[in-house]
Parts: sequence; structure tokens; C-alpha cells
Amino acid sequence: KIRRYRMWCVVAAIAAVTGVSSAARAGGVAAADARDPSAAASLIGRVLGSSAVSHFELRLTASVNDSCGEGSSAAAAPCFALEDTPQGTLRVTATSMSELTYGIGYYLRFHCGVTVGWPRGGGGRTVAPAVWPAVGTGGVTLHRAVPLSWEDNVCTHSYSYAWYDAEAWRQHVDWMALAGINRFYAVTGQEEIQYKAFRKFNLTDLQIRSFFNGPAFLTWSRGQSMQSVGSPLPRSWMQAQWSLQKEILAMARPLGIVGVLPAFQGNMPPEIKWSYPNANISVGNWDGKADDADGVCAWVAGTDPLFGQVADEWMQIMIADWGTDHWYQCDGFFTGLAPPWYDTAPTKPQTQVMLEAMEDPVQPDPEWAKVWKGAWGGMARTDPQAVWLYQGWAIRGWNDAAGMSRLRALYDTVPHGQWVPLDMDISGIWRYSNNYSFFGAPFIWTTLHNMGGNDGLKGDMRMLQHMPSDALAAGASIIGTGATPEGIDQNPPYYEYAYDTAWHAEAQPLEQWFAEYPVRRYGFLGGCEGKPGCDEATTAWGILLDQVYHSEAGGWHDNTGVEWGWGLTASWVYGSDAPAGSLKTMNMSAMAQAWSLLVSTAAALEKSGPIPETLNYDVVNVGREVLAQLTSAAVLNVTRAVGDNDLAAATKAGGVLVELLDDLDTLLGCDTAFLLGPWIADARAWANASDAPAEYYEWQARSQVSTWWPVPESATKDPATFTSMPRLDTYANKHWNGLIKDFYTPRHQCYLDQLHTASGSGSTGAVTIDQKNLTKCVVTAELAFTLDTAKVYPTKPSGDTVAVSTRLAAKYAGFIVPPPPPPVCDAAHAHAGVKLSNTDYADGNGPRTTAGPSECCELCASTANCQHWSFNIDPSIPGKVCHWATLTYCCWLHATNKGPVAAAGWTSDVGVSATAMQ
Repeated sequence: KIRRYRMWCVVAAIAAVTGVSSAARAGGVAAADARDPSAAASLIGRVLGSSAVSHFELRLTASVNDSCGEGSSAAAAPCFALEDTPQGTLRVTATSMSELTYGIGYYLRFHCGVTVGWPRGGGGRTVAPAVWPAVGTGGVTLHRAVPLSWEDNVCTHSYSYAWYDAEAWRQHVDWMALAGINRFYAVTGQEEIQYKAFRKFNLTDLQIRSFFNGPAFLTWSRGQSMQSVGSPLPRSWMQAQWSLQKEILAMARPLGIVGVLPAFQGNMPPEIKWSYPNANISVGNWDGKADDADGVCAWVAGTDPLFGQVADEWMQIMIADWGTDHWYQCDGFFTGLAPPWYDTAPTKPQTQVMLEAMEDPVQPDPEWAKVWKGAWGGMARTDPQAVWLYQGWAIRGWNDAAGMSRLRALYDTVPHGQWVPLDMDISGIWRYSNNYSFFGAPFIWTTLHNMGGNDGLKGDMRMLQHMPSDALAAGASIIGTGATPEGIDQNPPYYEYAYDTAWHAEAQPLEQWFAEYPVRRYGFLGGCEGKPGCDEATTAWGILLDQVYHSEAGGWHDNTGVEWGWGLTASWVYGSDAPAGSLKTMNMSAMAQAWSLLVSTAAALEKSGPIPETLNYDVVNVGREVLAQLTSAAVLNVTRAVGDNDLAAATKAGGVLVELLDDLDTLLGCDTAFLLGPWIADARAWANASDAPAEYYEWQARSQVSTWWPVPESATKDPATFTSMPRLDTYANKHWNGLIKDFYTPRHQCYLDQLHTASGSGSTGAVTIDQKNLTKCVVTAELAFTLDTAKVYPTKPSGDTVAVSTRLAAKYAGFIVPPPPPPVCDAAHAHAGVKLSNTDYADGNGPRTTAGPSECCELCASTANCQHWSFNIDPSIPGKVCHWATLTYCCWLHATNKGPVAAAGWTSDVGVSATAMQ
């Protein structure tokens, strides 16, 4: 209780500094804290229709310090309460607008089966119930575990929001409000602010616009030293985005959502050195080289007077244009060199050792203190109430003494409560140096679960269960939780659970959560009894929990199904139930079963009406994962055949790959979320006849999701263009209809077309690849896609999801052989008198103690590469601990079986296969 009280005191301190009535708790600015719930009523009308508004009686407590009618306390946790009224309506009472909108969203999700999701990431089921459910005797009251809920990453604004218009932002802001999110990056249109400020320092129109990246790549010219990518930036875009930002803030503020505005970080066009030759300015780019491969950026040192002059102009212009909620983003150069400013600080430490003890108190680095002071002054001179939000990605790995000293300098420079680090590591940067917790600075703990906006199924939700409970238990200075994905529109259960963590001091059991998830997501109100398709849905999601969300399948960046793959030495043969290549650890037969079960659910529901959008997405999404995994297998089968110099087998496997990609493209066409067409159409809608035709925006959009690097048509006249792949090629890959068919399939076809034998004798001889011709073919195919603005892709889905899924599941069922049943792990089924004579241990370790053969078998089953286990009991030796001398009660995990030998007292599984054990 004392720890929780301290946390709320930190929040109150932030509120006092910002001058906003408990802003950090209330999640908004004064306009949202006027105790007027009308903005929430309008939200209900937009989501469910105007007729739904009358069911809700909305109330804000007299003060944000009230606790939903439970009395007033300065340290009370924000909350909402739901209660039925005698009139049959629902009364929602909350301490602030953010809690009020979350309370509405909670009722809609958990009582009404309403889902409000991302349009390209699962969509929603926004149908008001025919009869509004009661919440029951006693109602529902829920308190926040932490006051802030965070959503956003600077990269999300390019990978997901790049082409958002006002209506798309309206939907997104409404979703944020219902999810309880009260902090996000409001960086749209910042180029216009920069433009106005930079023009005052003798920089020309073209110098500034050429410094900015193109519209699809603005994240990386805003603060990561990747400049002039797809530039110059159209002036019409800058002005339109500036206006859009005003609309976004006008949407967010009444709903209690604070937009974190961009502050000056020091990066400017390199021509600034011409006008200020004596200023402390470094020139470089994202990989630390002063060349123009990625564009060149000038970094003004935080200690130089020029930094302060630019920062002051920037802040004054921005606040005059947009107003402020007093929260600002300022990260500096954080791509692995020297955050925050390039030439004034030593190189980022490489050590990853977790220190258990260090100098106490940590002494601040005096040189870094000067840099931090310059950055802080750039915000605080204009806005003394500023709160500096700092992306923790920049300081991952700063867990040695030098790193701690730099951070201590930052902590000491900024008044307490006005520096808020954004911890972007689910493992917790706050845990460094024995839970140093940013020296007591209030921080927001998030999960960075996605890179590049890839859409593969992945995410270890067991890690989410530690957030925020571990930090609260440790007495850490946590004030918020959330997520920082580079791209949204993927893995909706992962994010729904993540955003709910702000409301749960103790973890929600995943098994129960997943059992309930499809029931409300597909509208099976009241449970499964008597509802066709419901049991199948819950079984399917139980499988997905086990296969996807109980493991870190795919990591942060998922290339399954679209990776290049050629040249890998591993192989994955159809008919073997094992991981697809080395990318993921899913059981393919289980995933295929989950897909079939969801298809059954969809078939049952479509008998009485349209398939819910949420279910249609899930059917296509799980099927997409299955087919994508198979394409990885197909690539490796081709590779294996090439390695065996078997041209006929390679050609046959290649034919299967191409057909499989075509089928994947067809399945993806069944749901809007997986169409390339809307991405391109939304981009083209920003065209302006004065300076930026639709073709320019389409080139930007196509490039980002394919080559990543936008290669202009003029470069195709240079032979050097075709000698190497574009930089960051396919980083932002997606499984989208049209993209698979017209970008990824031609790339694979290039490899297949290059197969030939050295002797030219058909199927015999060494199979070789002409790498030079292969690269030229691939780059040619890629640029043909990015530069082709003539083909129009559909913006509406086509095909019957159930029929297509049923056909493809049956077609590829023979390619996925169920694994044999696992061994029975008990002594009765073990083979007595056998010991494996080899020392090829599965995990590099020798014997270890287990309670008996059963436990040894279970350990083998959960250990990668374990093909056999053996266990020894010698009743004549006292004690039940494994010793090298006695080898009793010893469990051995073997990667191979080199032949068992008889030995008294030994039991083992000598006949069990690797696939069964895994």
C-alpha cells in the first residue's frame, strides 16, 4: 500500500507541474476535465448509432480524487463503476474521461459482445444488442493499477498511419478511448512546424523539403538520421498534414487523451553548416557514416547556442499552432551510436551484463549532464510545465556503470516528475542494475512486439502477465503500461490483453481469458450452450494460446512465408511435423486443426446471417499463417534439392512453391485487412495537382511494403542499380493479396528460373546458381512492382471465405502429417536395463537430478533437440540427488542414439523419435 501511495504521489506531482487538474491521472487536459461527459456520449453514438446513447447514464465524479463513490482520497486510484438503474439503463460513473470511456468499452466488450478493433487488424463487431444486458447485483467497479495507458511508436506513424485521413483518425481515436488509452504520439504534420522554424535560419524551401523523407518514410527523417529517402516532400502534403494534426488533437483532447508533441532533437539539413560554420555541428546518417547513401543529416550539439535558438523557435511556433498538453517527445540520435546527440557523447556501450551491484549513489556523468541540460532547456524555456517523454529504445543496454552514470545525469538534470522514460522492452529496462527503476523517475512499461508492421501470428503473452505486477511488487516507480509496436493491424488478442494490464495489479489467467475471448468476439453472449460453432471456436483459440501466444514464435520481426531463404542449408520436408525452417516453433498439424475449427464456426454462423467481421478475419488470418508456414517449407525443400544436385526435385518443389503462393494470395483476397488495394488507394487520395500526382504517392506506398527503399525510375537507367538488393529490402513485409502475387512470387520465380546444371545434361550434374543474374532478375522484378502505377488492385474482398478455406485446407492436408502420439512418461512404459552410451547431450549439459523416469521423460519432451532420455536408480545408494560419482537419480537428455548398452537400474526411451518428443 505504501508503494502504491508513492506511485500516486508521483502522478500528483506531474499533474501539479503541468498545471492540469490531475492530468496524469485524468488522462487529459483542462477541456477534458470539466466534468462534462458529453464527449463520451458522442463516442457511443459514433460507434453504435444515436439510438444507443439513451441506454447510458454517464457521470464524472465531483473530483478526480474521488473514488467512484467510495470517498475522497488524494492517493485514490482512478476508477469506473457500472450499475443498473431502475429504469433499465446503465449508469457509468468514473473519475475522469479516460476511465469513463474505458468503462463504456468494458461494458460493451464483456457484457454486450461488441468489439471495436483496428479496421485492418481484425475489424470489429459493433452491433448494439437487441436487449441490453444488465451487469447484475452489485454492479462492476474497477480501479486502475497504474494511471497511464500508452499506445504508439514513432514508427507506427509510417507503417500504419501513413495514409490516415480525418475519418481514419476519428475511428482510431475512438478505439483508443474505449481501450482506456490516454497517451500517444501526436507527431502528424510536424514537418510544417520544422519548415517554419528552419526557414528562420537561412535554409531554403528546397533544402528543407529535400532533407525530409517522402510521405511513407517520415519516421526516419524525424529523428533517426535517415534523410532524403523518396524526397523532396511535397509542400501540399506538409500543409495538409499540419491541418490534420489540429483535427486529431481536437478529437483526442475532449476524450481525455493527451497527445505527446514533438520537440526539437537537433537534426537539421546539412546546409545549416554553411550559415553557421562555427557551430558545433556533426554530419552523419543512421549508420554513422558521413556519406549520402542514406541521405546526410546535420546534428546540432545540445550544448551549442544554435540548438537552443532553433528549439525556442520550434516550440513557440508549435504551441501557437496546436496548443499543448505539456508532454513532449525528444529522443535524439538513437540508432545504436550515441544518444542523444551525435558528436558530444561517447559511443553507446556494448556490454549486456546485468549488474547486481554498483556504486551507490551513482555519480552523474558531468559531460552528459551538459547535453541533457541543453535538450531539456529546449523544451522548458518555452513551457516550464513540460514533461519530457524519452524513448527507452535508445538506452537498451545501458546497464553498465558508464550507462548508469549517463542516465543519472539525465535524471538529475530534469525536475522530478518531468522526465518520463518509455520502457520499450517487455523484459524491463527498469530492471537494470538490480531494479534501479530509472532512479525513481516515473516510467511507462510497454511491449515492443512488432517490427515493420509484419502480420504473422506471434507474441508470448506470458510475458505480459508480469506487467505491471512485477514492477509494483518491486516498488518501482511505474505509472503506466501499454504497447509500442512499429505497426498495428496484427495479433488483436495480444494487444487487447496488453492494454488491459493498466487495470490489473495481478495477472489475468490466460487460459480463462482465451476461453472467453471468442465467445464475446463472435457474439456468443451467455456462453456456448446451444450455440452452433461456439465450442469449435473456443477449442481453436485454446490451440492458438498453446501454439502461438505461449511462445515467442517469430520474435519481433516475422518473415514467415516471404523470406528470401535461398541458400539456407536446413531442410523441412513435407510430411514431417516440425518447425517450418528455423523461424517458428508452431506445431503445424495443431495450427491446421485450429484453422479447420474456425472454418466450422464460420460455416455454422453464416447459416443465419453474414459471418462477423471479426471471425472472417480470424479464419483468413489463421489460414494465412498455415499456408505461409508451408511456403517456408517449400523454399527449404527447393534448397535441399539444390544441395543434393537434383534439378528434377528442385523444379518439382519449385512448382509446388509457386502454386502455394498463388493459393495464399487467393485466401488473402477474402478479407479487407489483407488487401493491398486499400493501402494504395488511401495513398493516392493525398494527391495534389499542384505538386504531387497520385502516382508519386502510389510509388511511396508500394515501395514501403516491398523494397522498403523507394528507388526512383531514373535509377533503372544505371546498371549499378541491379547489382545489389535495395537496402532494408522487405523489412516491412506483409501477407497481402496482390503483394504476394505480384511482388513475392516473381522474386521466387527468379531463383527457380536460374536453376540449371553445369553439364547441361538435364537432371544430372551440379546444380549451380548464377548469383549475378539472380540479383539482376530479382531487382528488376522488384522495381517493376514499385514503379508500376497502372495496375489497380481491389479495395473490396472477393471470394467465399468458408469455401476457399475449406478447399485449401483439404488440398494441403496431406502435406501436414500429424505427429505420432507422445511417449507415455512413466516408469512402467520405459525400457528397463538400458543406458545410452553417447555423450551427445541435447542441451550441452550432463546429467541432472529428477524425481524419477517420468519427470526425466517430461523434461526431454520440453527440451529442444532431445531425442532420447535415460534415467538411473540405484536403491543401494542413499539419497536422491544425482552425483557424477554415483550417477543415481540422474536424468540424461540425448540428442542422438548411438546404441544403447545394458546397465542395471537404467530406464530409457530408446525408441522415441525426435518429432514425437518435440
